[in-house]
Amino acid sequence: MNSSLDANIMLRYILEDIPKQSKMVEELLKDQEQIFHISDLVLAEVVFNLQCYEMPRENIVGTLLHIFSLPNIRVNRQVLDKALPFYLEHPALSFVDCMATFYAEVNGTEPLWTFDKRLANQHPSAKKLS
Repeated sequence: MNSSLDANIMLRYILEDIPKQSKMVEELLKDQEQIFHISDLVLAEVVFNLQCYEMPRENIVGTLLHIFSLPNIRVNRQVLDKALPFYLEHPALSFVDCMATFYAEVNGTEPLWTFDKRLANQHPSAKKLS
């Protein structure tokens, strides 16, 4: 069976800040009969919230990679395999900027037009509209 996970489910699993809910998520993810999909939008919300908790980027990426390694988790690997290292290497850029850059690259929809000078200076496929 296929299903999807929301950001609040992911955050309870990662933060373990509400023990009862964290345990429920842990039990849910153990169900090998289900395949759980996590959308790019949900991941953007998760990363944003983890940054609000001041979690270092290295920890965010490590945590996400751990979750992505679970056998019944499905994510947009084509984009994330490129965006996560870029996110680590470019602390001035947001996770959404990194995802958008590689989403454009993977989908052959370059350049990524932006007014963001930092983004345009960090990746050749991003072009500043001026």
